[in-house]
Amino acid sequence: MGKIIAVAIPKGGVGKTTVSVNLSLALAKNHKRTLLIDVDASNQVALSLGLDAAGGSLYDLINYIKVFDEVINKTQYENLDVIPFKNISFEDELLLTDLAFNQFLLKNLIDPVISEYDFVIIDCPPHLIGMTTNALNISDSVLIPVKSSNYSLKAVDRVIQRVKEISSTTNKKLTIEGILPTVYEFNTRAAFKIKKNLYALFPQYMLSTVIPKNSLAEEASFYRKPVLDLYPNAKSSKAFMQLAEEIIEKNHTFVYESLSGLDDYQIIDEDSL
Repeated sequence: MGKIIAVAIPKGGVGKTTVSVNLSLALAKNHKRTLLIDVDASNQVALSLGLDAAGGSLYDLINYIKVFDEVINKTQYENLDVIPFKNISFEDELLLTDLAFNQFLLKNLIDPVISEYDFVIIDCPPHLIGMTTNALNISDSVLIPVKSSNYSLKAVDRVIQRVKEISSTTNKKLTIEGILPTVYEFNTRAAFKIKKNLYALFPQYMLSTVIPKNSLAEEASFYRKPVLDLYPNAKSSKAFMQLAEEIIEKNHTFVYESLSGLDDYQIIDEDSL
């Protein structure tokens, strides 16, 4: 089974969907079979990729309207498949809230049938309950996008505490993939101060990649395309490619606990599998 990464932070406006979409495309461009899943009822992934609303959705899957194979949307990009959410009514959203109380709903539906992918990226809503908890219970790790603000610092701490809670109870494999500065303005003191604070507070989680603020990324959203596709030479596009390469390299070696239950581990390199 491939690596499942949830993109999560309990704060809006930090670029979660932009990161999820462009990271997924960057992984696909690196010849990794990638599945992007949207668990956010705002359905921004479909909008970002210009997907046809008539295709199957995660909402159809969790309501047992369609099976897994029917909700996978093939994209124009090689190696990239998507399960979007769906534009739903207020009544449907209330039903979703009830369904999401089952924190293993997503795991039970998706876990048995995603082994064909190298990476699964899950775009989460801006809170830590409901579908985000579902996503964390199926994921191997959490990627935390952070915009340069004090509010984001507090949100990062909340994510890390939530990961610790879940990894000690319902999903013991869950770890932090990394903290990713986004919409970063290199020429401002505020951005530098926040980044410095992040390194001081969470040095073990910081990724080397930084996603810069780029007007072309915002422009790409109007065309319903990832910036990596529309403007591949933009600074943000190059950063997303770097992020994908960093994550691929980070996950090149797997650690498996021995079946004996003892604290000895076997290091297995992917190339030998």
